[in-house]
Amino acid sequence: MPETTLAAANVKIVHDKTRNLKRFCELIEEAGASDVDVLVLPEMGLQGYADFGLAMGSKAAAEQKQYYFREAETIPGPSTDAIAALSRRHGMLVQVGLAEKALHGNAIYNSTALVGPDGVLSIYRKTHNTFEFPYFSPGEEMPVVSTAHGTLASIICYDLAFPELLRSYAVKGADVVLMSTAWPMKGHDRATDYHGWAMDLASQSNAFFNQFWLVVSNHCEKGAYSAGVDYYGGSQIVDPTGKVVAYLADEEGLVVHKADLQAEILASRTEAFFGLNLLQDRRPELYGGLIDEGHRYPAEALQQGVIGARSPAAPKPLHERPRLAKPARSV
Repeated sequence: MPETTLAAANVKIVHDKTRNLKRFCELIEEAGASDVDVLVLPEMGLQGYADFGLAMGSKAAAEQKQYYFREAETIPGPSTDAIAALSRRHGMLVQVGLAEKALHGNAIYNSTALVGPDGVLSIYRKTHNTFEFPYFSPGEEMPVVSTAHGTLASIICYDLAFPELLRSYAVKGADVVLMSTAWPMKGHDRATDYHGWAMDLASQSNAFFNQFWLVVSNHCEKGAYSAGVDYYGGSQIVDPTGKVVAYLADEEGLVVHKADLQAEILASRTEAFFGLNLLQDRRPELYGGLIDEGHRYPAEALQQGVIGARSPAAPKPLHERPRLAKPARSV
C-alpha cells in the first residue's frame, strides 16, 4: 500500500469561531505544503471547549449555554463546507472538533466531523461524556469509514480512557483511530503533571493493545477559563507497537509522520511483540461481564434473586448475544 502522511495539530483555541476557523484554515494550508493525507484538529476546536468551573445555575453558566446555542452548527454546515473546499485543494482528509447542533438547536453534541474532498464522510459524537452535562448530549454511534488511507475511526478525549471502545474499533477493522481532545493538565508543570502523563500512557497503551495507529490532536492554550487551566498539548502520532513516532509538547504547530500504515500494522501483528497478533488471540466468549447491564435494572435483578451478587449473571448463550458490529462504510 502507498505511504500515507498523518498529521495532528497543537492549537491555541479561543471562544471565537471566526478566529478558530481562520487558524484551522492556516494549519490545513501548512499541512498541505507537507503533503499531509490525514490531519486531526482538536476537540471543540471550532467554538472552544466549555468552562466547567462555572457554577451551575449561575448567569455565567447560562451565558455559556446560550453561546453554544448560537454558535453550534449542523454537520454538514458552513464551517465543514469551508474545510471541505481546502480538503479538495490538497486532497486531504481532515477531522475537526466542533459543537454540533441537532433537534433545531435544542440538542448540542461534542462532535467530530471527518471531512474529505467530497464533503463530510463521518460524524462522531462523544460517547463518554456524562460530566459534560448540561452542555452536551451523549453520542450513540461508533462509525468506521473505509478510505484510500485505510479504515478510520474517531474518538474524543475521555473516550481514550475506555479501552472497550477502542478494542471495538479494532474488531471492526480500524487501521487508524483519530483522537480530537481538549486534555487539560492537573497543574502547570508538564514535566510532573499526572493528567498529562495519563494521556500519553493511555495513547500508547491503546495503540499497543490494538496494534493500530493512533493520532492525537490537543489544545495548548495556557490560563484558560475561570480556573486558569493549562492545556497539555502533547499532540502525537503513535504507531501500532505503541511507540510515539511524532510528538509536540505545548507549542502550537503540527506533528507529521509518513509511513506505510498497513505494512506497519502487519509487522506489529507478526513480528514486533513476540510475533503475536493480539486480535487473533482474544477470547471474547469469556468477556460477557463487560457487556452485562444488570446493575441498571434492579427490579429485574430482584425478581431473579441476583441483586447484590458479587458477579454478573451467567452470560447468554451465543445465539442470544447481540451482534452490534457493522462493516466499514466505503467512501
